[in-house]
Amino acid sequence: MSKAGILIVEDSFIVAFHLRKTLESEGYEVMGIENSGEAAIAFIEKQRPALVLMDIMLGGRLDGIETTRTIRSRYHLPVIYITALTDKETIQRAKITEPYGYLTKPFEDREVFTVVEMALYKHEIELKLRQSEEKFFSTVRSISDAVIIIDEQYRITYMNPSAEVITGWVLPKMSGRALQEIFLLRDSVTEEFPVNPFQCVLHQGKANTLPPNLVLLSGKGIERPIGEGSMSPVINERGKFIGMVIIFKDLSDKVEHEKLVKDFEKRHMAALLEGQEKERSRIAKDLHDGLGQTLNAIKMNLKLRGTTGDEMDTLSQLIDEAIQESIRISENLLPAKLKDFNLATCLRSLCNNIDRTSQVPVSFEALGNAGDIDQLQKINFYRIAQEAINNAIKHAQATAITVQLNEEDDRVQLTIEDDGKGFEKNTTYDQSLHHGLVNMRERAEIMGGKLTIESDTARGTLIIVEAPVNNLNVVYAKA
Repeated sequence: MSKAGILIVEDSFIVAFHLRKTLESEGYEVMGIENSGEAAIAFIEKQRPALVLMDIMLGGRLDGIETTRTIRSRYHLPVIYITALTDKETIQRAKITEPYGYLTKPFEDREVFTVVEMALYKHEIELKLRQSEEKFFSTVRSISDAVIIIDEQYRITYMNPSAEVITGWVLPKMSGRALQEIFLLRDSVTEEFPVNPFQCVLHQGKANTLPPNLVLLSGKGIERPIGEGSMSPVINERGKFIGMVIIFKDLSDKVEHEKLVKDFEKRHMAALLEGQEKERSRIAKDLHDGLGQTLNAIKMNLKLRGTTGDEMDTLSQLIDEAIQESIRISENLLPAKLKDFNLATCLRSLCNNIDRTSQVPVSFEALGNAGDIDQLQKINFYRIAQEAINNAIKHAQATAITVQLNEEDDRVQLTIEDDGKGFEKNTTYDQSLHHGLVNMRERAEIMGGKLTIESDTARGTLIIVEAPVNNLNVVYAKA
């Protein structure tokens, strides 16, 4: 069985004949002999040898080095130079074409076999490596996740098309540049900028997830939320860090979807709470105008009858108590003050009433003055305070409660603190308390604010709710 096919490019007939006989004696197939660079290129265009033996000095327009440059760029074939020239300038020109070996004239047969075998073996290994790389990069190019590969100096060596789209940079321009030049990150929660993505140990041979809430500033000035990614160090066989593979996704669609879902839930909850307030208002009106007026009418009829006596006095007293109870329930359902007074006045009245009726001291302090806030915001703040105080009395068994309202031009902060027994967030607690906390949190979110709860079984509970004043982004359900 013949070995690999070889093309000889040599303008000396004697040297070419000797090479042919030598190679064929070892089982190689000499596919052809050409004496010029142009003829060699034309031959390779029609037939593809496995190896080319190339004389540097050739007749014709192209010398061996120029011919090799064309063969290597077009056909990726291994070339071995045959030359009698050993001057430095020629060697330097030849090195640029990355030859697979040199045969210096005059050469021995055994030297020819050794150089040819080494060249063919090296080319076979490189070909397999190139095919493996092509498969790898074809796979990486085709996936939707962004992939960036950096070296041990954190310089970019590869970016797939998805990474180019997300970052706004292309590989030819950024190859060899520092990762920090294109990987500009901002934390959407803390607003930290720039964020160092290498905030965890990278030399343990394990993948590390990217920190959450990251926003990438692209080369086009567009901010894209990214995440669901990893940073995987590349460790060689000696355990040395030689680079890293960074994988991440563009979460713009996911974040937008979550925002739409959250907005819908906020609208839905706002509609439910508004419906509750309307129902409270209806019941309060029925109590005041219906039951209250009926009780007053009964009391007036008793007086008109002129009936006296202990039993009648007792009945009259019970009717008075019923009237007061209906007024109290009506006021609790929908305080009339919410329509006519500012939030500070309403909260002070709430605290005074509870302080008077519950035997638990409830103090109130108002700071600042933001003017009259939106009616629905006023109701939400009032309900949160009402719920928090009732929880402190009923569940925490507090002996003192402090309420503080801080109103600024653009924000309102309400703080309710008690010295009760508190609760642990990760433990099961009374279901009614759970619903109350959920209700307070939902009201805060509807106002575009946030609710913070800090509770300790030894020190009590602190509730803080903050919300912007008349936030135009808050959408309340319309009647």
